Amino acid sequence: MMFLRFLMIGLFSFTAMSLMSFQGVEIFHAFVDLFKNK
Repeated sequence: MMFLRFLMIGLFSFTAMSLMSFQGVEIFHAFVDLFKNK
């Protein structure tokens, strides 16, 4: 039962990390586009 709990927490944190990193990449590209246009 403890293993299942760890598995769920690991899956949730992995999903959160991947979403955050994807958002960071999007923000980085937005900044690059903003500076290229100037």
